[in-house]
Amino acid sequence: MKTRKIGRILTVMFLSGGLMTGCQKKQTVVLPEKEQKEEATKTESKNKATQEISFDEELPKDYEGTLTMWGWDTDYYQTVTQAFQKIYPNVRFEYTSVENKDMPKKYETALIVGGELPDIAWSVIDSRGEVFEFDMWEPLEQEPYNFRLSEVYEYLHPHMINSKGNVCGIEQSLSPAGLAYRRDLAKKYLGTDDPEELEKMMPTWEAFIQKGKEVYEKSNGEVYMWFSLEDIRQFTQEQSDMVWVNDGKINVENVFGRSLSLVTRFRNEHISDNLITWTPAWNEALREDRHIFTACATWSVKFSIESSDPQQKNLGRWGLMSAPEGNANWGGTSMGITKTCKDKRLAWEFLKFATLSTEGARALNSMGLMTTAKKPYEEDPSLKSYKSRWFGNQDLGIYYMDHIIPSIKTRTLTSQDGVIHECLWMILNALNRDGNLSSEEAEELLREELQKELKDITVY
Repeated sequence: MKTRKIGRILTVMFLSGGLMTGCQKKQTVVLPEKEQKEEATKTESKNKATQEISFDEELPKDYEGTLTMWGWDTDYYQTVTQAFQKIYPNVRFEYTSVENKDMPKKYETALIVGGELPDIAWSVIDSRGEVFEFDMWEPLEQEPYNFRLSEVYEYLHPHMINSKGNVCGIEQSLSPAGLAYRRDLAKKYLGTDDPEELEKMMPTWEAFIQKGKEVYEKSNGEVYMWFSLEDIRQFTQEQSDMVWVNDGKINVENVFGRSLSLVTRFRNEHISDNLITWTPAWNEALREDRHIFTACATWSVKFSIESSDPQQKNLGRWGLMSAPEGNANWGGTSMGITKTCKDKRLAWEFLKFATLSTEGARALNSMGLMTTAKKPYEEDPSLKSYKSRWFGNQDLGIYYMDHIIPSIKTRTLTSQDGVIHECLWMILNALNRDGNLSSEEAEELLREELQKELKDITVY
C-alpha cells in the first residue's frame, strides 16, 4: 500500500511541475476599474442575499449560479440536471467525464498539488472507503446542512459515512439486487416461472446447485443456470455484512472463503458458464437461450437486459426473484459537496433535489431508477412502481421494495476495499483460466496478493 502511495505522490509531483509551468503562460485580462467595481458589487449583493436564505428554505427560482461536477454516467447527469434547470433555469452546470476507476487518483492529485476540485463530487462504491477518508468533503450531517441518515433507507447508512461518522455523500439511487431469470427457460427446465415458487424451490445456494446439475443434464450440456463466475463471486460476497478489514487484520477464510468455495463449485459442477462480465460475448449471451439466471440490480434492467437486446427478442421473457440466502446491494454512486465549493448553498439545493426530493425521484423513475429517500414514496406512492416490457406485467419497483430490499445486509466500507477488489479480480481470473485450481488454493493466492499489496495489514 505504501509503495502504491509513494508512486502516486511522485507522479503527482511530476504532474504538478507541468501544471505550474502551464499556469505561467496564462494571460490575465484586467477589466476597467468601473466594471471591476460593478462586478464586485453584484457578487457581494448576490452572496449577501444567498447567506440570508436558510439552508432549509428553497432558493428563489431566478437564482443564478454555476456548479461543476465530475462523473461517469452522462445519462444520469443530463436527466437530473435538466430536471433541476426546469425549476432553476439560470443555473449552469459544467461536467467533466471521468472513468470511475480513475476518480480516486484524480481527487488525490488535486488535493496534493492544490488543484481545483468539483463542487459536486461523485464516489463509486468500490473505492468509496478510501475516497471518503480524503479531506475534501463537507460533513452533511452538520450545520448548515443538517441531513439525517434516517431520511434514506437504513441498509445504505454504512455506505454514506467515513470512519469519523461524517456523512460525506448521499446515494444517487437505490441499487438492490436479486436474480433476473428467463421465464421460458425456467418453465422448461424447473417446471415453473413463478418467482415465489422458484424462491421456495431454491432457498439455499446448495439447492440452487443441485437444480443446476439437473438443468445441465437435461439440456445435454447446452444450458447453464448462471452466466459468469465473477457475478456469483461478487453477489455472494455482498450477501454478507462482514467487514473486510477488522482492527487492521484480514481473515481470508472467514471473509472470502464462502464466496470462493461457491465459485469453484459453480465452475466444477457446470452451474455457471465462464463468460466475462460486460464483454461482447456476455452481452450477446443475455439475449440467447443458454442461461437462466443472472444477478440483477435496479440499474441492470436498463443497462444490461434491455440494452443487450436491441431487437427486442426477449420482451416479456424475464422475471425477477429474491436470491437464495438473501439479496445484496450491487454497486452504487454517491454525491457530496466539496469543501472548496464556492456556492455551497446552491450545491445543497441541487443535492437535495437530486437525492431527497419528490421531483428528483420522478426524474430518476424516468430512467428506471429509484430514489434512496423515504419521503418521496410517501408523497407519491406511484414512485414505488416501475415496469419494463422485458419483464412483462411484473412490477419491478414494488418487487425490489417489498421482496428484495428487506433481506439486504450491508458491510462497513474500509479504505483498503479498492485494493482488495483488484486482488479478488486477479484470483477470479486465475479460477477462470485454471479449471483445476481449488478454492483452498485460491484462498492462498489471495493471501499472497493481499500481503503484497497491503503491507500495513495483517493477512491470515
